[in-house]
Amino acid sequence: MNIKHIDLIHKVMNLNFKKAFYVPLKSAKLIVFSSLFWWSGEIFAQQQVIQLPPKSITLQEVFQQIEKQTNLSVDYKKTNSTKKRVNITSGNIQEVLNKALQGTGLGFRFEGQHIIISPIEKKSQNAGTPKKVSGKILDNNGEPVIGGTIRLKGTTIGSISDVNGNFTLDAKIDDILEVSYIGYVTQNIKVGNQDMLTINLEEDTQKLDEVVVVGYGTSTKRSLISSVSKVETDGMEKSPVVNITESLAGRAPGLVIQGNGGGIDKSSTITIRGGDTPLVVIDGIIRDYSDFKTLAPSDIESVSILKDASSTAVYGSRAANGILQVVTKKGKEGKMSIDYSYNLSLAQPSVYRERLNSGQIAELTNQAYNNDGLDDYFTQEQIDKYYDGSDPLNYPNTNWRKLVLRDWAPTQKHNITMTGGTETNNYLASLGYINQESLYKVNSHNMQRYNIRLNQSTYIKSIGLSETASLDGYAQEKTHPWTSTASNYYGVFSHIQNQSPMSIALNKLGLPYTGPDNPVAETSKDAGYRRENRKMLNAKLQLEWDVPWVEGLNLRGAVNYNYYIRRDKNWRKDPPQYAWDSDVPQAGGAPQLNRYTESNYYYTWQWFANYNRTFGKHTVSALAGYEATYGLNENESMGRSNYVFNIDQFGSGPEATTTIGAGEGEYGRAGWVGQAKYSYDNKYFAEFSLRYDGSDQFPKDKRWGTFWAGSLGWSVDQEKFMDPLKEKHILDMLKLRASYGEVGADNWGDSSNPYYIYRYSYLSSYGYNGQGAVIDGKYYGTFSEGGPAATAITWFTSSQTNVGFDFASLNNRLYGAFDYFFYRTKGFIYAPEAKNVGYYAPLGTSLPKVSTNAEFRRAGYEFQLGWRSNIGDFKYDVSLNYTYFNQLWNNDPSESITSQMNPRTRRVQNTDYLTTGYHCLGFFTSDEEIRNSALPVNSKDLRPGDLKYEDVNGDGVIDGSDAQRIGRGGFPHSNYGITLGASYKGWSANILFQGAGSFDMYLGNVMQYGDAATKFMPMYKFMTDTWTPTNTNARYPRLTHNAGNNNGNNNYLTSDFWMVDGSYFRLKDFTVAYDFKYSLLKKCKWLTKLQASISGQNIFTISEAFDYGMDPENASQDNYGYPNERVIAFGLNVGF
Repeated sequence: MNIKHIDLIHKVMNLNFKKAFYVPLKSAKLIVFSSLFWWSGEIFAQQQVIQLPPKSITLQEVFQQIEKQTNLSVDYKKTNSTKKRVNITSGNIQEVLNKALQGTGLGFRFEGQHIIISPIEKKSQNAGTPKKVSGKILDNNGEPVIGGTIRLKGTTIGSISDVNGNFTLDAKIDDILEVSYIGYVTQNIKVGNQDMLTINLEEDTQKLDEVVVVGYGTSTKRSLISSVSKVETDGMEKSPVVNITESLAGRAPGLVIQGNGGGIDKSSTITIRGGDTPLVVIDGIIRDYSDFKTLAPSDIESVSILKDASSTAVYGSRAANGILQVVTKKGKEGKMSIDYSYNLSLAQPSVYRERLNSGQIAELTNQAYNNDGLDDYFTQEQIDKYYDGSDPLNYPNTNWRKLVLRDWAPTQKHNITMTGGTETNNYLASLGYINQESLYKVNSHNMQRYNIRLNQSTYIKSIGLSETASLDGYAQEKTHPWTSTASNYYGVFSHIQNQSPMSIALNKLGLPYTGPDNPVAETSKDAGYRRENRKMLNAKLQLEWDVPWVEGLNLRGAVNYNYYIRRDKNWRKDPPQYAWDSDVPQAGGAPQLNRYTESNYYYTWQWFANYNRTFGKHTVSALAGYEATYGLNENESMGRSNYVFNIDQFGSGPEATTTIGAGEGEYGRAGWVGQAKYSYDNKYFAEFSLRYDGSDQFPKDKRWGTFWAGSLGWSVDQEKFMDPLKEKHILDMLKLRASYGEVGADNWGDSSNPYYIYRYSYLSSYGYNGQGAVIDGKYYGTFSEGGPAATAITWFTSSQTNVGFDFASLNNRLYGAFDYFFYRTKGFIYAPEAKNVGYYAPLGTSLPKVSTNAEFRRAGYEFQLGWRSNIGDFKYDVSLNYTYFNQLWNNDPSESITSQMNPRTRRVQNTDYLTTGYHCLGFFTSDEEIRNSALPVNSKDLRPGDLKYEDVNGDGVIDGSDAQRIGRGGFPHSNYGITLGASYKGWSANILFQGAGSFDMYLGNVMQYGDAATKFMPMYKFMTDTWTPTNTNARYPRLTHNAGNNNGNNNYLTSDFWMVDGSYFRLKDFTVAYDFKYSLLKKCKWLTKLQASISGQNIFTISEAFDYGMDPENASQDNYGYPNERVIAFGLNVGF
């Protein structure tokens, strides 16, 4: 792509909304015009003249000639009638078919690019007279089907088969009986003149033959032997979220997810089996994780979780943490349809305890002073004034939360989708809009996002060539207030919580009162702002060719272009604040302005050849291909401070305060891919995958690595000895599978991790400081040398083992799967401590990073169990999935030798834990117990109600040598979900219960003993559950003043006393919907759907964390973040 092309794309991305969506709307018109063009071509095709052999041929041969000479497909069922011989020479298609079908009892009709051949229905004289019809439903083994549904098609009239499979109902001769049962193919049977029917249902193998996208190819569920789970997407589209990561928890085995509080465009931390951030693949292209988060749920067809090396090895160097594979919706054959959905959601904190008021805090302060043997701090007169509000200047009682936050935060979502086309050409156009507001009373914090998706596919049947073009993108803007005291959630919510109710928020005129950390002022419309503007555009073109002269050979090529631009403008300005009785603003801090611009684009090329053939009982497939990516990132920043005028323009600031920064970087990857699969009789399966991967993250001589995986599978249910169990439906399906492979990672953690690899860290680095030295009163630039080059840098390699099985029983109504996994990662480099290697020469910097024996292990298991069935028209599906993992460092050179020698605190060879600290034995209950116990070295003046700790080494003193590992880690080691889906006539419901376990939370300092602004008194009612002689089973130690400094901080040492079990169980999502088209609007032809719904998220939660005023998925354990939210939503979905 030349510079002109890039400039053009930049200009398109910088258009305002009206201009930006003029092009997509124009494209949509073009798609509609194209559809009309193809339709007119279809009419022309119907009139096309065909030539037939000058001899007698069968009807089937006539149909074959039509398909051969046109672009039409003839759909028919082989019967004796289609064997009839005719003698026709030529004519247009309609003339030929009229002559050929004469006297056969068959007719024809055109549907798109299809000609449908079907029997001509004959009306009976008694067709309108109902009669009794009886019947028996049998399965493929001749056993009666109990609870099968028999319904007159197009009506609500029906019956259910009894324990013997029998049924009876009234029907007319022309009626069609729709016979269905879970796990079997639905049959449509015409009543005719029969009074007794025997209906044999066939097992539904469609789910087993359903195509699953895995890696760069596809597989069927029947032949899938990798560990892949599919996310249950039912209800996700109506879920009241703006970020898809909020909808995934509990929906599939292998997903371990933790929320990070609430807020605008909030997102959860997603892992697969507890790893790092997974790789994202959207429609076959590796995409940025942010592209996944901003996907509109209504545009998603399916989400698959690729978990083991067998399914991920073809992605090589970035597949160690698993893959989120997304397939978006495509156009559908049929007339043009338009679908519009609207969703209004209201969010409130899931838990947000009320602060104690001024009078309560004053009383508790007196109690704390009395406990320490001191006189009251507040007089009764002062306490009364706090309660009665008679002197708001000297004795205020401020409810900060009520002044700053509202009860509900609204969000509106709109989405419109247009789709249609024919068998050979179809299209989809989708446009979405989100307007999300926050809990801030003043709408100074919000987000708007526009999503667009265009997709068009063409298939040229005569040469087997298909083309797919797609375009997707988003434009998003977020705004948050910025002052000298608060610029984010931490600043605002810490001030809402920590500001004492005994301090003033508003003066007597209702204006923000002067003083630091006033959240009323910090969130006001007069405050400055942080504005993030982000746009992304992604375009893909793919050609796929079924080579006509080599059966089973498919060639595919694709090119993808992605462009992203970010523009941030941050204007720090303090809003006016006022003295108690004044409307004259007090001076605030001087404004400052920062601007940041970042652009990133990358190309991806793909070329693949796929061969798939079946020879008798042998099926083989092979895939070979090449993929390459090139990208360029550029960024610029500039700022000015100490503005004299409140004008948020760069040129208005003092030039002397200017700061400027810039950077750019290229990156490239390439990989050769190979895969081979073999199966025998759909019974025995084997696969092997290989990727030779290259990345410029590493030195030239170490840029290429080989990653591979192999897997075996055995469908035990296909064995003869399983027939008795299958016939009785004790075991309908049983598949065993195992895989092993080595996949890679090109980095580890973030920049705070000791094993993180910086870009170009294999090269020597230098730094420049423009004001590094002053000589004769002038600044001079200086250079500094960075760390030595890490020439040992190489891939992280993860060896992954997975064994599992899938099963189905009781007519496939009971189904499930189980997997065990074990991962071992090596390839860590680390700069050793000089004293550990006996080198003390003065290098002036650290030693170079070298290869180590570091080894990280992760293991666990997961399972899924489900039941699906129906009771007449009531269909339901219940499923449970559970995932557990744990991890440890088998070797870890970054841990000091001294630490490794302590078996109670060392990290090496121990599973995950929260921190190190003391084990608390409870409360001291008497002075004698205190005198006879080991005490912390700095403790003093201890009394009953203070904490007692375990003297682990028995030396009579509590010190660092008594510390030990405590807790189970701060990230959940288990996730589970219980999904309930049901439908009855026009009603549908989806309910998701979700939970997490095996992790702990550590209460922050403020949640332990309050804040200095409230004299370290309890802030919430639950904090008043303190130890007293009559309340010995309390949550908190005895109440003291000054945060326990008077007893040597004894009660607030790091210990398991302040740990809270983070496990929780919650109603994560629910949706209840009704489609009025089912009954009330059934005869409304122009309307295809009118569905109303109510949905919610985080409706209720059961957790110990709630007892401490925290949601287990809060962003801060001091309540310094935006609280996690409970959401209720109302939706409307209309189809035309």
